[in-house]
Amino acid sequence: MDGGGLDLALCSLPPTLVAGAAAVALRRQGRAIESLRTVALTLQEGVLRPLPRRVGGLRTEVRYVAADPAARVGGDIYDVVSTPFGVRLIMGDVMGKGMPAVGTAMDALGAFRELAQCEARLPMVAQRMDAALAQRAGSEDFVTALLLGLAEGENTMDLVCCGHPPPLLIRAGRATFVDALPPSPPLGLFGLQDEWCRASSVLLAAGDRLLLYTDGVTEARDPAGEFYPLVNRAMDFHDEDPVIFLDALAADLARHTKGRQIDDAALLLVDFGDIRAHHEQAHSGSPRSLRI
Repeated sequence: MDGGGLDLALCSLPPTLVAGAAAVALRRQGRAIESLRTVALTLQEGVLRPLPRRVGGLRTEVRYVAADPAARVGGDIYDVVSTPFGVRLIMGDVMGKGMPAVGTAMDALGAFRELAQCEARLPMVAQRMDAALAQRAGSEDFVTALLLGLAEGENTMDLVCCGHPPPLLIRAGRATFVDALPPSPPLGLFGLQDEWCRASSVLLAAGDRLLLYTDGVTEARDPAGEFYPLVNRAMDFHDEDPVIFLDALAADLARHTKGRQIDDAALLLVDFGDIRAHHEQAHSGSPRSLRI
């Protein structure tokens, strides 16, 4: 039946029958949309679970600014876990789109959560994550990532940088990017280099903060094309409580872009304000000072 015949057939049906059929179609469409939302929410909860506010003497806060406010799942990933080797963190960004990118994000976080618990060396965590992602059949997605580790009782944070922007160190009101990190390709692309990835380290003092972020923050532009001034804004808000600090940064980022964010942006703050008290309490009876 051609389009004209179909229209004629529909017109010949009783109005109540046409209305009933339309109502059934709308209900089915509504159920399908709700089902997709449920699947998306389940994926989001599996990819980005709530972070512990305090772990190993550290305080963590995170904010996620989606480019699409209606989006449930984005390409930025993060996590903080307590392991036999201390606290370990990841901040990453999946280079890809759609459901394949979501699958890559879930695989990357799943590999991190497992390997962080059993690999003593942080570079080996990255190496094995890369191997797991490189074996994904038919996927060309890769992940820029920053892996961090802090052993119990220590104040030296190990870092492995896999093609990701460096963290921002906030100390005594000044903010500087942690540089001189040995570079490695993004996870999934280690085959592009011949040598194994290496770790660097940052000596931290009580009261220091590390701000991890994705390039959706530093590459956010205002209507005039100016990049977001993360260093300046971090210094402006540095003396605020961690919750207020990240709320202020997220709101300021939205103001900078006038609400026209073109990429997802994640901010993860690691606060070392209570780490001295934590170590002293953990080793009460045998005082141990931090090597600052």
